[in-house]
This record gives sequence, C-alpha cells and structure tokens, in this order.
Amino acid sequence: MRRGVPRALGVRALSAPAAMPPTLAALRCNAERVLDEGRELANPPVTAHGWVVSARRQKTRTFLEVNDGTLGGDATLQVVLSGDVRDVAPGQAVCLRGAMKRGRGQRRSQRVELHADSVDVLADSDLATYPLANVMQRHAHDSAIVDIVRRESHLKARTPRFAAMARTRARMELAMAAWFAENDFCKVAPPIITASDCEGGGEIFRVVADADVRERDALTTFWSGHDAYLTVSTQLHLEAFALGLSRVWALCPVFRAEGSATNRHLAEFWMCEAELCWLPPDAAGLHRVLDCTEHVVKRALHAAWDGERAHDDMAFLGAEPHAAWLSAPWPRVPYTEAVRLLRAHHAAPPVWGDSLRSEHERWLADHFASPVFVTDYPSGGKPFYMRENRAKTTLTPDLDPERVGAEEATVACFDLLVPGVGELVGGSVREERLDMLRARMAHAGVQAAGLQWYTDDLRRYGGAPHGGFGLGMERLLSWATHTEHVRDLVGFPRVKGPLRY
Repeated sequence: MRRGVPRALGVRALSAPAAMPPTLAALRCNAERVLDEGRELANPPVTAHGWVVSARRQKTRTFLEVNDGTLGGDATLQVVLSGDVRDVAPGQAVCLRGAMKRGRGQRRSQRVELHADSVDVLADSDLATYPLANVMQRHAHDSAIVDIVRRESHLKARTPRFAAMARTRARMELAMAAWFAENDFCKVAPPIITASDCEGGGEIFRVVADADVRERDALTTFWSGHDAYLTVSTQLHLEAFALGLSRVWALCPVFRAEGSATNRHLAEFWMCEAELCWLPPDAAGLHRVLDCTEHVVKRALHAAWDGERAHDDMAFLGAEPHAAWLSAPWPRVPYTEAVRLLRAHHAAPPVWGDSLRSEHERWLADHFASPVFVTDYPSGGKPFYMRENRAKTTLTPDLDPERVGAEEATVACFDLLVPGVGELVGGSVREERLDMLRARMAHAGVQAAGLQWYTDDLRRYGGAPHGGFGLGMERLLSWATHTEHVRDLVGFPRVKGPLRY
C-alpha cells in the first residue's frame, strides 16, 4: 500500500521548481568544462545578466566586459556584439541573449566568451555622478579608493575587492558549518538581547523601548524593571544548550560599546561560538577544545583556497595559501613559557601576571612563524566562568624577580594567536564546580543575583564538564585575506560616531 500525506489534509504535491537562470560563473564553468573534455561548444541559446564594467567599440563589433558578482577575483565575461552599439555604457544593468563560444584571447579568462544577439538595458547608470565610476576602472587598493569605498558603504558590494572578500567569507562559513555538522554539533539560535554582561567588561549597549524613552523616568518598563543589553557573547546561553545537546555552535552578531578607533575593533561584529560537553579531566579537557578550534579554523582556511574561483579571489586579494599551516599541528605554549620567551627577547617584556599586549601577541605568532595557542593564563583578570587549574605556578626570577617563590593560580583557557593579527580565538574549560564558580564570582565582584540559572541550575542538575571557544569572523577574514583594517571587510561597519545607514 502506498504511503504518503493523507488527502484529507488538502496538501498537494509540489510541482518541480522553475530553473534558476545561470550566473556568469555557471555559464563560464560549463563552457570551459566542454573545452577541457576536448569537445566543441554546441552553442545553445543562453540568457545572462550582469553589470557592464567596460565597453570597447570598433567598426564592426562592440566588446563588453560584464560581471554579476559570481566570477572570481576581478574577472569579467567578455561579451561580443555585432556593430557599434552606442546605447550600452559602464555601470548599466543588462540582459544579454546569445551563445557561449570559444574565445580568441590569450588570457585564461578569455577562453570563452558570450556572443550576444541582443542586449536589453534593465537599469541605466549616470557615470557623471556615480561615486564609484573611477574605482571600477582601477585595480590597485590605494588610499584614494579606500576612502571612497568607506564613504559609500551602500555601494561597496559593487567593488571587486569587497565582492571577493564577501565570497571568501561565505565559503569559510559554509566550511565551518560543514565541519560542525560532520562532528554532530547542533546549530542553535541563542538570544541577542540578554540580561547580563557575559565578559564582565562593562562595554555593553543597553536595550530600551522607544515608548520607555519617551517616558524618560522609566527606561526599563518594557522589561518589567529589569535591564536588557545587546549580547557581547552568546557563551552563557550556549552552555545551557550544550548541557542538553552535548555539542552546539552558533554564528551570531555581538556588540561591544568600545570607542577604540583601531584597525581591529568594531562595535558590531560576528562570532562563531561553540560549546562541547564530556571533557576529560585536567589538561586533556582543554586540549580537546584546542583540537576542535584548530580543526574549525583549518577547515575555514582550506575553503578559502578550495576551487578555481576561490583561488582567483584570494590571489586577487594578495593573500598567500600558507599550506604548511594547514598540514602541521599548531604549537601549544603555556602562558608561563610565553612570558619567559618575551622576557628573554622582547624589548618591552611583561612580568608574570600581566596581560599580553597586542605587540606581545604578534611577536609570539611571528616567533613561531605559525598560529600558536597560548594556554593557562593567570586567573586574575580572567572571566569568572573559566575553570581554575589544580596545580599552582611557582614564580622564578625569569618570570618576576620581585615575587620569586610566590604560588599563583591559573585557569584552563587559551588564546589562538596568528601572524599579522594577534588574537583570533579565545576559549576555556568552563568551571563546573559550583563552589569554585561562586568563589570566582565573589572574587571578581560579579553579582550572582541574576545568574542563578547559570551558576546554580546548570551546575546542580547534571552540569557535565564542558568548554568552548569564540572566533571573530572579521578577524579570521582579515588574517586570511591580508586585509589590515576590519572596517574594509564589513558591508556596513559599526563604530563609535555618526550612524549613516
């Protein structure tokens, strides 16, 4: 007997979806595949859409360079039209009908071209006022181009450089999602509005209802008298998900109200965060989190170069593949050993217990000529949720000559430092021992009143050993593409100052 949806529900079988029109990348790929197989193109009629990048006119033919955002790097598809076509100009959106044929050019991008029988202008473009008119004709990433593109964020996606970065980011995110799926991580949707500051840094945005603002004296009425913030990290909520699903991850925007005007900071950025349960005891638990982190980042880096279009994008961006970073394991160095190295070689070294400054992080990454994990930082100054290690660190003269013999606590945490950027990922084993967690909160001055759900309930009711990490997507893309300023990686960057969009 045939089984299916009961007819009584009134559900009809869906018809086959209409075919999506081919992109320029698909047209080129399909035509080149035929040539690679030693066959000649059959020249079936095709329809293509794109924006005109340039137009060259001769007596008998007109040559257009067209792009639709799907080709790699700054590549275009050459379109050949019969006659001197005068009503087509750069910037226009066009519909082209014709056939793909073998090209006559010497470059790889000219192996195939579109011989168009007709061209319809779908949208005109006023070159006299178009802010990016000159940018589209220049390939150098000089300061003049950067300034223009930063001012005109709403047009940024039309530039070859940003388009290449957007495609690269999409590939990396898809690859990371694939790795998580292959390893039974469940993608979850944590809240963006929260009741707490996860990091405890105080750099938070408060969420207030417009109606409450008009009342002025009651800014928390919408939340029944409670404060609400934009999340700085989804970690606490991810822990709650993990303690029922074992392995979870999320890709979400996070927000930090810091006024740093550096090339590394944004007020709104995206984090890939993951939590995993059933960690083994002591150092093995932290190393399992490190293994997970290393696999995820390596998968993303591999995806950035995987395939012809991906390679074209990365080469156009001036990136390097660094194949050795993908094949070799990344060094893992305790904070204590990192301080010894810095005190022996760095001009402005820290003493044990100091935070590593940006120049320290970059020096360590350059010293190892590789991404490097720095682990087991001093407990002082670290967030309350990090698990304290059982063993203490005894200070020696090469760590701090003024505190020789002191016994200091460390926590099972790490930062992944990468060349040219510094810190890329941070993570830790979470403190599952309720008494230790309460003690760390008290020592850090964290108010426990609004966190009982996290501290008490998650720990008292089957709080298995767990840990996780957070990876900044913009910094990952900055590192992979050799882009110095994170604002150039984001379509509409949010920083302190006027908000135009």
